[in-house]
Amino acid sequence: MVRAALRRLLTLDDPPERTALAFSVGVFIAFSPFLGLHTITATVLAFAFRFNKVAIYTGTFINNPFLTLVPIILASYAVGAFLTGRPLALPPGGLELLRDPHLLTADYWRALFAEFWAVLVPFTVGGTVLSVVCSLAAYPVTLKLLRANQRRKSGV
Repeated sequence: MVRAALRRLLTLDDPPERTALAFSVGVFIAFSPFLGLHTITATVLAFAFRFNKVAIYTGTFINNPFLTLVPIILASYAVGAFLTGRPLALPPGGLELLRDPHLLTADYWRALFAEFWAVLVPFTVGGTVLSVVCSLAAYPVTLKLLRANQRRKSGV
């Protein structure tokens, strides 16, 4: 699935700069702490700024529930805990909330808000920092790949 999405990204006819920008905005969304709103956010931004939908969704779906959701959540918490001076070890219920998110249940959200200062603040700070850093790194890497692919296709 990831390989097919990247292949589609490389075959887009948009200018490489615009495609790389849309992809990096998608990466920003993927690492953002707004769980459950990633696809909606990507769709709104794609229409508002006329981004290529394949590019922005490819970046957004780096964060997917099958492979990367849990590592991204845990990394977000770890970075946020470090930056806010909180202990890296989560309170007993906090680890379970981050390891096994049940985003569509009211009980999950009640428990998460009960652990607000211990879990949600570090997670939000870390997710925001990772969003910025990863999207800034994604732009030049993606642009380089797209330009190399363009040169390869044109035979230069």
